[in-house]
Amino acid sequence: MKTLTLSLLLVPLACGAEEFRLHTFERVPLTNVYFSEGANAGDFDNDGIADAVYGPNWYAGPDFKQKHLIYKTLPQPMEGYANHFFAWPYDFNGDGRLDIFTVGFPGTPAHVYENPGKEGDGQAWPKHQVFDWVSNESPQLTQLVGDERPELVCTRDGFFGYASINWEAGFEAWIFHPISDRIAHERFGHGLGVGDVNGDGREDVLMQSGWFEQPADLAGDPLWEFHKVPFAPSGGADMFAYDVDGDGDNDVITSLAAHAYGLSWFEQTPEGFTEHLIMGDRPGLNKYGVVFSELHSVALADMDGDGLQDIVTGKTYWSHHKQAPAWDAGAVVYWFKLVRGKDGVDWIPMLADGEAGIGRQVVVKDVNGDKLPDIVVGGMLGGHVLLHRMKEVDEATWTAAQPKAMETADRPAVQGRPAPIDAATGRVPGALEGEALEVKASKGAANPQNMKGFSGSRWSGDAQLFWTGGTEGESLAFSFDVPETGDFLLESVFTRAPDYAVVQLGIDGKDLGEPIDLYDFAKVTTTGVLEHAAGKLEAGPHVVSIRITGVNPNAAPSKYVGLDYLRLAPVK
Repeated sequence: MKTLTLSLLLVPLACGAEEFRLHTFERVPLTNVYFSEGANAGDFDNDGIADAVYGPNWYAGPDFKQKHLIYKTLPQPMEGYANHFFAWPYDFNGDGRLDIFTVGFPGTPAHVYENPGKEGDGQAWPKHQVFDWVSNESPQLTQLVGDERPELVCTRDGFFGYASINWEAGFEAWIFHPISDRIAHERFGHGLGVGDVNGDGREDVLMQSGWFEQPADLAGDPLWEFHKVPFAPSGGADMFAYDVDGDGDNDVITSLAAHAYGLSWFEQTPEGFTEHLIMGDRPGLNKYGVVFSELHSVALADMDGDGLQDIVTGKTYWSHHKQAPAWDAGAVVYWFKLVRGKDGVDWIPMLADGEAGIGRQVVVKDVNGDKLPDIVVGGMLGGHVLLHRMKEVDEATWTAAQPKAMETADRPAVQGRPAPIDAATGRVPGALEGEALEVKASKGAANPQNMKGFSGSRWSGDAQLFWTGGTEGESLAFSFDVPETGDFLLESVFTRAPDYAVVQLGIDGKDLGEPIDLYDFAKVTTTGVLEHAAGKLEAGPHVVSIRITGVNPNAAPSKYVGLDYLRLAPVK
């Protein structure tokens, strides 16, 4: 089955006019059988046309229908993991034919399958073990030390390092060079990459908690200086050093958790690195409302020919089986178009495919020679080539197909005026301070919380009442006295945050107005002063209730509630 998936792009022409182009990707299945966590492409039969490799077979281009044996194996167990994770084409023995270097399950040996040429077609390729132990789930076969040929960057037995190749005998055992003390996970580990972080012209090694600076002299295998930066504490996938904002220094790009959510770029500044979230764990954390989990592989490539590197990634479907959040959501492949503008950096999400997903390796190459970068993926759902197509359209068609940024109205806005906090006392005169109330919660706990550390707003008394553990339908209540009978407004100030609930305020069992959405797009702030018509209240005790009615679709599901204060005001 072949499928076209729409991506979008506007390309300015040199003459000043605008050319409107739609980009699509045609999905060409190699197989739907699970053989490997990665796939790649290269010209294995030297006919001038790129072929695809996925697991035990290579598939002849340009249609990828005819498969050729590399090694014999059975389909891999989807309830477990494959014995083949990564594949890289390279001519390791200098005979003019592309061999295939493979890395298997973390902590196992790596092999080169020697390309036998036409005379060996249909037979298993000769297999050479070249390294005894490859760990980390994002190893890199890439140029590292300046010799114009690749090294294997990985971890081994708890050490970060690289394996060098004797190019006079590429099938002999490769030599491991540790660059760190024994600080890595012995077998697994997430997050690894290569790039020039400090701009000295030498490639450095990136990992989830910082980066190793390549020294000027590698004689004697010195340890590389480590610079601690909390890029991705949970560990993501492939990491990159690239000048995202065009200011002349390299920033860092990484997914945040291979089996969960998150994609960020870290801006390099004189003071250190500042994180800019591209995509989080809910739609509201992405400007375009895009969210998916399991970003276990990331590539960087100029997808649209504008000279800027874009991010290519997707959902590594079933990467941790049912343990991963949203494990059964769509097996998507996206590219995020980098845009630099007067307002800063934007990453526009372009859906390349909705069914193939990715594995531990996503590869971007022009496999059909049309000068458009294609995407090669392999994983639990089999192997696929996503062929890049481009079509010129009119402006109206292009505009209708553009990814739409979330409207401001889709994000809860502060609805009330600023709280009248007295400069001398730091409190609102006559307020019932949330942190001082004696409340009863039907579920969970409500306790005072100091809010001095939050800069999004100012809280009366620099504190709030913080209710945690509540669920939909649960409520908290407290009593207060009305001094004399009359008509009143009840003023309230609640806290807004990305993980707060929708609540209903009430008095004496009667709801006051509409539910209040306490979700904020990305910061902790307040609602400002909200006014609720309480009607006629008799002198004496009354009960105020706050009931959780739900949660904004964009909010994290914690359903927290924060109350700054309440105040009764007589209707004039």
